Amino acid sequence: MPALRSSRPKKPMSNHRNSLLYALVLLFTAAGAAPQASQTSRWVLSTKADFLKGDLKGVSISSDGGLAPAPVLKEVFDSGEAFVYAAAADRAGNLYVGTGNNGRIFRVSPNGQNREIAKLSEAGVFAMALDSQDRLYAATSPDGKVYRIDASGNATQYYDPRSKYIWSLAMDRQNNLYVGTGPRGEIHRVDPQGRGSVFYDSSETHITSLAWDLDGNLLAGTAPGALVLRISPQADPFVLYDSALAEVKSLAIDRYGTIYAAALAEVSRFEGNAKTGEESSPANGSSEEATVSATGVKPGKGLEVYRIDREGLIELLHSADDSSGFDVLPRDDGSLLVATGPKGRILSLSSDRFLTILAQSGEEQVTSITQSAGKIYAAASNLGKVFELSADPSQPRTYESAVLDAKTPALWGTIRWQTRSGSSKLKAYTRAGNTDAPDATWSEWSAAYGDPEGSSVSSPPARYLQFKVEFPIAAADASFRSPDLWLERIEISYLQNNMAPRMASLTVHAPGKAFAPLPVATGGGAPPGGPDGAHLRSLPRSMRTLNGAAIKPTPRLIFVPGARSFSWKANDPNQDDLIYTVFIRKEGEDEWRPLMPDITETQCTIDGAGFADGVYFVKVRASDRLSNPPDKALHSEMVSKAFVVANTGPELDMAVPAGGSRSLQFTARSGTASLHQAEYQIDGGEWIIILPEDGITDGRSETYSLQLDRLPGGERVVSVRVIDSVGNISTRRIVVQAP
Repeated sequence: MPALRSSRPKKPMSNHRNSLLYALVLLFTAAGAAPQASQTSRWVLSTKADFLKGDLKGVSISSDGGLAPAPVLKEVFDSGEAFVYAAAADRAGNLYVGTGNNGRIFRVSPNGQNREIAKLSEAGVFAMALDSQDRLYAATSPDGKVYRIDASGNATQYYDPRSKYIWSLAMDRQNNLYVGTGPRGEIHRVDPQGRGSVFYDSSETHITSLAWDLDGNLLAGTAPGALVLRISPQADPFVLYDSALAEVKSLAIDRYGTIYAAALAEVSRFEGNAKTGEESSPANGSSEEATVSATGVKPGKGLEVYRIDREGLIELLHSADDSSGFDVLPRDDGSLLVATGPKGRILSLSSDRFLTILAQSGEEQVTSITQSAGKIYAAASNLGKVFELSADPSQPRTYESAVLDAKTPALWGTIRWQTRSGSSKLKAYTRAGNTDAPDATWSEWSAAYGDPEGSSVSSPPARYLQFKVEFPIAAADASFRSPDLWLERIEISYLQNNMAPRMASLTVHAPGKAFAPLPVATGGGAPPGGPDGAHLRSLPRSMRTLNGAAIKPTPRLIFVPGARSFSWKANDPNQDDLIYTVFIRKEGEDEWRPLMPDITETQCTIDGAGFADGVYFVKVRASDRLSNPPDKALHSEMVSKAFVVANTGPELDMAVPAGGSRSLQFTARSGTASLHQAEYQIDGGEWIIILPEDGITDGRSETYSLQLDRLPGGERVVSVRVIDSVGNISTRRIVVQAP
């Protein structure tokens, strides 16, 4: 049986139509691209983005990609509240913690003892400050009030700014308290006797942060304009920076007078409209990142950290689209700590802008960073806890990876890693299972792997795998700079269990449609991989795409009489290269006959003229044997719907009507295909459709009647043609005498 295919025809074709189809096939063969093979896969982590997917426990991640031991966040206090909004430390090293949503204030002593010292009537304590006598001032929202709390924990209302919110406090050297409010964007100054008034009335909605520069000017961060303002003692304002974001969340000054600012892409915590008096409260039960509607700011995470020097030069130190920043703390070594969400991480920015993800709390946000008596405390929300950033060498330093999904059950190969210093002191462990999250059904952690050059993974074959790395227990650098020991790259190889390919669809196209070939590249010389590109299948996937043949465009369909075309879709769970065999079978026969063996295209065209009339089926077998040893290769099959091959046109039975007859009757018959349409023509004029006696042309035999008395009288030449459903046409012509 002759067939048109992408390699070799079954036998020569002589007529013009067959020659055209044969030429199409040869061209299409030349345009075919080399397949890609499935091989050993490798799970590699070597970049910041790779490592960020895992969990850090006393481990830092550098901006250039790498893991190293770091300070650990040692929990020192659990407030039992959802949020810690503010923290302040006195000269004795006591840490005061303001929480929400029950207005509770706690004191944590340097030795870790803690107790509740006040419970205020408002929901949240959003800002705190201490005066020169270490008296604590706490600001609440909503229905903003300022309270003074003595050493015994007695809280008395100190000042009422008559504002809905109080977001920030700052104490000057004369114990005057400055209060940043919203939604009217006012800063109030309150003297030591508790008498206050508006010091500066801004055009902004909220004063979100306050700090002092070295010259005695008040610095203010705002929302929703995200301005950094410098306000003189005479209340004269000057804009140091107008951020493109929505809120300046935190301000801090280092010992040289450099200003650091953290800005957010969305306004946090509150809603409201500047100067209109339209106020609304924070979302009930929400954290500091409750969304804003009335400010006109489009919700969305986003963080930028700026440095503003004494000359007013602005430098963007860090930006991130997927996180928010809540506090900044300059350190004496020139580095900057940044408290972030949503994964509760602390960033460290060195003076040369080298970024390290220093620590991770396990809570959603680190909302405050405070330094006291040589210790650094990080306050977190969701849940409200306080941690100490500790260099304690007794704390373990581990990195636990995200879970690898091998997509199918897999055999694990070798684990190996690379360190910056060449140290072999790291230990790695693996575990495996068949659920997407580790649970009791997973294997236990393996014995330690200690050879960076490579060790065989001992975890059992499974679909999912996880690893962890344990760093040597040693004191972290107290400066929190990049340590010498960096894990720069870790790799685990694996081989998927072979799974059978899947036939997704098999389409029989309309009769007469043929796949046209793609243009043949003529760059000169042999293509990569030789004439058939066969050895490219042996290369790693990352290299095989270099020949530009990874994606093959779909050829277009053109009309060629007698052609029958088929196309199919298949996929392989292992991403193996697939090769196809097309079979054909006539209705009533039992045996499938190979039509096109070993093709890599997903479509083919045959010449129906080479087949006897009848009803046929095709079957496509997809095999992955190009990518597997013979004893491991698998295949799947799909059978098409029935289709008709009809090379013989319909028969027309017509007789010259007897004299005086007023009608011309004729019968059309088709051996295989159904009839599609009948038409007649008078004296070479226009072809006119005629319907059969039963009203629809759809059977294999139809009878028609043409009324002659509707024709002009005299001798007339009547032509009749009939078309079947596969496009075959038969025509007859007779002379009749119209009445």
